[in-house]
Amino acid sequence: MKTAHKIRMNPTPEQVEYLKRACGTRRFIYNWGREQWEKQYQAYTAEQETVPQEQRVLKPPHALALKKQFNQIREQEYPWTYHVTKCVVEGAFDDLKNAYDNFFAGRANYPQYKKKGKSHESFYLSNDKFTLGSHWISIPGLGRFILDQRQTKKDRGKLLRRLGTVNLAEKLRFVEKGKATTPTKKRNQRKHVVCERVKILGATVCCEAGHWYVSIQGDITRERPTTPEAVVGVDVGVKHAAVVSDGRRLENQRPLALHLKKLGKLQRQLSKKEKTKDPQTRRTVFSKNYEKQRLKVARKHQQIANIRRDVQHKFTTELARTCGAIGIEDLNILGMMANRKLSRAVADAAMGQLLQFLKTKVANAGGELFIASRWFPSTKRCSCCGQVKKRMPLKHRTYECVACGLVIDRDLNAALNLLWFATQQLRQLHA
Repeated sequence: MKTAHKIRMNPTPEQVEYLKRACGTRRFIYNWGREQWEKQYQAYTAEQETVPQEQRVLKPPHALALKKQFNQIREQEYPWTYHVTKCVVEGAFDDLKNAYDNFFAGRANYPQYKKKGKSHESFYLSNDKFTLGSHWISIPGLGRFILDQRQTKKDRGKLLRRLGTVNLAEKLRFVEKGKATTPTKKRNQRKHVVCERVKILGATVCCEAGHWYVSIQGDITRERPTTPEAVVGVDVGVKHAAVVSDGRRLENQRPLALHLKKLGKLQRQLSKKEKTKDPQTRRTVFSKNYEKQRLKVARKHQQIANIRRDVQHKFTTELARTCGAIGIEDLNILGMMANRKLSRAVADAAMGQLLQFLKTKVANAGGELFIASRWFPSTKRCSCCGQVKKRMPLKHRTYECVACGLVIDRDLNAALNLLWFATQQLRQLHA
């Protein structure tokens, strides 16, 4: 099973400068490749339309060809890219290839240029270029960069290892059985995952709201847990984040609504900070107070997302451990977001994120997740007799069946219908 562990880093100010430079280099190389791709594709298209087939010499652009082209001119035109590890260059062209592959496969929009301050700042490290310890990670090129900035020539060999090592807030939770040691704290014991085999595939260093993180990707082999036999249906919504057919409910925490007043105040303060436009370069120059306030706004958004993510992680983990088969509905989230009266509440509920968590955790636990079509009448259908109503507005919180007289909570009725759907799918699967 391929998985990842995201750990917070505690770099020094000198180390932060290197991490920022690596992220900026990756962004520049990606934008360079994106520009060259467009030029070569336009030239290739023009040749296809005007030149006879036997005289055509151009080929469609490709990420590997662009990488070779960049390496040929790198030393003369962009020597500053050698100040960071070569994994940054390789990762940038891999990202470019994946972006165009996803576009041509219909999984994403057309690739856009990455803009400083708006794009996700990150860079990739291959598994043979970094060393991972108990509470530290050694990043290639980091120690040499700091020594060059200090202009230190004496005892460089002794300082390289120490300066190139970044402190981590916790150690990797995946450990092999022969090397496993039982943690002393209960919180760490819950995170401790003993595996038959652990293979590190790579790492991604990223910055979120001024905090630095490293995501360690690995391929692990572990014993599959015993699959429980319980079958449930889960209905997600706005009033209750999730309602399970066995009676369990996940209350919608509404973190955005709770922090909206504070967030609005921070954003109003941000709008009043100084920013000017350089007449020569036509770039917007932000003051230091603007950057400080922007960081406060970003961290408030991060706090809201973490509250929502924490609650959903705990709920989906409990469902995956206690249920062998789960039925859930595929909702039209984009259509619900188009309703201006419900869009904020729908975004605050993060129903798509809950579904993604269930997909991953149920598969890891050895269970089955059955996703009903968005046209499945889970809300309009009576869970007792099967009668389907023509309309069921949102203001009706109680389902009343005119055929059998059933009176039941609207969300619980939908969860029972999804339970019936999961049971039918399970019978067909084992038939």
